[in-house]
Amino acid sequence: MRHKGRNLLIKSPAGEFPITIERFEVDGRDLVIVGKMGVWDARTHVPPRDFLRVLGKLFFSPAVLLYAAKAPFMAGRRDEQS
Repeated sequence: MRHKGRNLLIKSPAGEFPITIERFEVDGRDLVIVGKMGVWDARTHVPPRDFLRVLGKLFFSPAVLLYAAKAPFMAGRRDEQS
């Protein structure tokens, strides 16, 4: 399956699953990621503690920070692995 740019792709031993994020919402105390997993509607609830844990892993990872700096330049390039 080719990565289309608008979908995220989960790769696992069970297969590859496209995920599309349509929007973010707040439901009570949770951040909700609204989208689709394949053809199914999906709502991922992220409680405050998990949200902070994810942010910490993003902002304290040198590899992720370097990726964030390079992403604007890589986004315009054609996917060469396709």
